[in-house]
Order: sequence, then C-alpha cells, then structure tokens
Amino acid sequence: MQTEKDKTIRLQRLSDDSGYYTHVFKKTEKIVSVILYIMSETKETSATSQQVQLIKDKALMTHEISLETLAYQTHQQTEGINNFVHVLVALDSTLRIAHMAKVIPTDIFALITDQLDTVFRYLGNHYLKDQGIKVEELVGDPEAKKSPARGNSSATPRQRRVNIPAGDISTDAYLVYSQMTDRAERIKTVLEAKPQATIKDISEVITDVSEKTIQRELNSLIEKGQVLREGERRWSKYSATK
Repeated sequence: MQTEKDKTIRLQRLSDDSGYYTHVFKKTEKIVSVILYIMSETKETSATSQQVQLIKDKALMTHEISLETLAYQTHQQTEGINNFVHVLVALDSTLRIAHMAKVIPTDIFALITDQLDTVFRYLGNHYLKDQGIKVEELVGDPEAKKSPARGNSSATPRQRRVNIPAGDISTDAYLVYSQMTDRAERIKTVLEAKPQATIKDISEVITDVSEKTIQRELNSLIEKGQVLREGERRWSKYSATK
C-alpha cells in the first residue's frame, strides 16, 4: 500500500546544488555588488553618464537572471544556464567597452573580468561541458591566445592590485572586493589607505581571518621590507613602505 510519502516527488532545483550556489550565484552576487559600488563612485560626465547607466542596468539584470536560475528544475537547467551565460557575456562585453573608453580603471576592470571568467569556467566545466560550448570562445581575450614571449613560458601572471580611496577602509564594498585578492595584498591595501593602523583596525576590515593570522602576515611583510612597524606588542602600528 502506498503511503503519502511514497507519492511525494522532490523537485531538484539549482538552489539545492551547493556548488552552483557558492561558485556561480554567490560569486555573481559579489561581482554585481562590486560593479554597482564602483559605478556609484565614478564621476559622471556628459560623455560617460550613458555608459555608467548601461553598466548598472546590465549588472542588475545579471543579478536578476542569476536569481531566476536558482528556481530552475532539472529539465530547465540546460536552457536556463545557457540564457544566463548570454547575460554574463553581455555584461563582460559592456565592461570591456567601458574599459576601452576609460570609464573603468584597468586594475578594477582586470579584477572584475577575472572573477567573471571563473564563473564562466565553472559553468562550462560543470553544466555545459556536454553542450559543445567553449566559454573561452565567447569571452576569451585574443591577446591571451598569443604565444608567450620568448623566455617567459613559465612566468606566472602578476597579482593585480585594487586601489581604494584614501581613508576608506570601512565600506561594505571594500569588504566585498577585498576578498578578490590574496591576504597579503589585502593587508597592504588597508595600510596604504590608513597608515599607522593597528591589528584591530585591520581586523575590522578583513573579517574572514583571525587577528593571529593577520599578525603572521604582517611579520612576513615586515621581513620582506613591505611593511613598517612602530611601537611594541599591543601598541604596535603598521604602515606600508613607500
């Protein structure tokens, strides 16, 4: 005899997929937050206002579509994710044009597009690999396809830095895009914005690691000559070297 439980069918949605939720939805949410913050801080002129608004619109649309994908059931996922990829491509293309027009600084543009690329690759590797779609062909940088310079075949890309307004170390937006760089770079960015910061000051901005971890990173940076320390123990203050 069938019970009510036997008659129940559980619908699997993308929101139940922890990998998709973490590596696609939440990362897209973070990217959109960064873009909106950067655009809100960008000084608009008659020549750039239209592009700034277009970027905001594309970013908001990307977030809306990413929210919609969470509700997709198994039979809807292939078509839905393909549509989402097209929206991401449109956002990526809009950002590239804005960068060429000098609306977006190079360091910010590089960070955002690097993060978009990780989303593209995750989708391609986990959800679209049987669809015959190569994400690199959709958003790939032609320069990246060129052969490496002679003698540099094993060289690794240089870490890109983020510039933030002097003294602005407490905004939610910084907390968002500070997570896009490695720990040492994040600490140096804070110290450049706020010289003579204490470990407590730094820990209020970089909240995903302990004060002990920050202390270890600072000691390493001091040994490398990248950070200066004034004072002793709990009264120590740190600044980035010039």
